[in-house]
Amino acid sequence: MYSQSPLVGSKRKRYRQHRAGRSSTFRSFRAAIAGSRWSAPSVNNGPYRKDAATSSQEAAQLLHLSKTALLAGLLAVLLVVTGLRGYQALENSGAFQVRQITVQGCRTVREEQVLALADIRQGMPLLGFNLPETEQRIRSHPWIDQVSIRRSWPDSLHIQVQERRPLALVNIEKSSSQGLYYIDQGGTIFAPVESGQDIDFPVITGVDLPGESRGFNLSEGATADAVQFLRLAAQGNPILPMQALSEIQISRDKGIIVYLAEHPFPIYIGYGKIKTRYYQLVRLLERLYRKEKIEYIREIRMDYQTDRILVASLKP
Repeated sequence: MYSQSPLVGSKRKRYRQHRAGRSSTFRSFRAAIAGSRWSAPSVNNGPYRKDAATSSQEAAQLLHLSKTALLAGLLAVLLVVTGLRGYQALENSGAFQVRQITVQGCRTVREEQVLALADIRQGMPLLGFNLPETEQRIRSHPWIDQVSIRRSWPDSLHIQVQERRPLALVNIEKSSSQGLYYIDQGGTIFAPVESGQDIDFPVITGVDLPGESRGFNLSEGATADAVQFLRLAAQGNPILPMQALSEIQISRDKGIIVYLAEHPFPIYIGYGKIKTRYYQLVRLLERLYRKEKIEYIREIRMDYQTDRILVASLKP
């Protein structure tokens, strides 16, 4: 008979213990998996319960947003009503009334005319009139080009006007509104010449307008050369400044004809190339002044040939 050795028994015993421990661990692991598998449906218990929860949350959010929007709207209405009542209270309280009006920039236009067009009176509420409409009424005056009105709290108004700057006069000969008119720097006829006004400007003659003179622009058509010549002279050239010009006549056959203030002879400029011909005339007049021959000139023809000037003299 064989006897079981203590070593073999101990090995078997340890082996059983090892298997027993592994089985316990394995059973625990299986139980955990089984528990997790069983509890998973409770977390996501089908699509219907999840959709219902989502819908209820969205409905709650929409209700909250609606309440917030309603409160904001009521608050805005309250602020508007309060502001209007406060504005009306200030306007009717007499605390902000017009007591001082200043007008600046007037040279030809009188201050009384500006105030009459503005329709602003002492004691009017400083808040009670429309600034853009008031400025538009003042600009309706033919001499006023720009205007701005500024409030100065608590009781003052400042009106700043900018008048038009005349470039020359134009003599309207064959129109429903005959007479002398001012033209501005842009060549637009803006006002008739009245008694006592400044007329120390060159005069454009030979203009025949088809209708109303005021608002007509002379920088278009046959009169454009005359306006361009005047603009060049207005730059202040010492030989041929604006003050040296007396008249610019417009001729359909010969273009523009210039007359100097101190000398009676005509200068036939012709059509086109006005800038070139202006400076050619400046150089010619400079030589004539320097040689003291200007007194003997009968006429100057710049329309005779291209790039040639014909000078007719009275002196043999």
